[in-house]
Amino acid sequence: MTKNIYKIIFLLLSTAFFACNSEPEKSEENTDSLKLKTEAKVDSSVIETENPSISDCVRGKAEPIVKKSVFPNCVFKLNADGLTAIEKIELGNGDKVTIENTGCEYYVLNFRIETSKYQADTTDIPFWYNKAYLLMTELSKGIDSPIQINKGLEYLKIYMDKNQKIELGEEIDFGGNDIRDFLSLNRIEKLTENKFAIEISFATGPL
Repeated sequence: MTKNIYKIIFLLLSTAFFACNSEPEKSEENTDSLKLKTEAKVDSSVIETENPSISDCVRGKAEPIVKKSVFPNCVFKLNADGLTAIEKIELGNGDKVTIENTGCEYYVLNFRIETSKYQADTTDIPFWYNKAYLLMTELSKGIDSPIQINKGLEYLKIYMDKNQKIELGEEIDFGGNDIRDFLSLNRIEKLTENKFAIEISFATGPL
């Protein structure tokens, strides 16, 4: 009888011991699970904060600016950021235009015109200013944008007539009281013996 009592007491103590040791492990498992969920939530919020399309930019999502009625073969593609875009036009004879609709605090249209219509040394800046003006004047007939391209071209013509010495990258203001509008001829690039690229930007801001 005494041996049976000791055996029962031993079994009860053993059960209590294992029960006590198993509780902390369960609690630790729950803590680790909660920690993982919390870290995942923090990582998600960091990604959202770093994406400029979500919280940082004043300007709105890019929309097509090329008139399909004038350039029916144009292609518009929104970039992965959901904010900026690329628009392309095939002009024929291998000439083409790529428009970057970009900016955050500013609204910027970068025009890259690849053409074999004109040839000259890339250092002849006055020549290329004049050709950029002529090409953009023709192109502007098929452009409908928040920036007044034609007004900018008027000021570009005045600037060329008044200044004998002009350089790439000079910012030419063409209006705007509270918000500045300006343009700049940024780059002349020789692509082949007869083909050149002209890059000119129109911008408004800060918004």
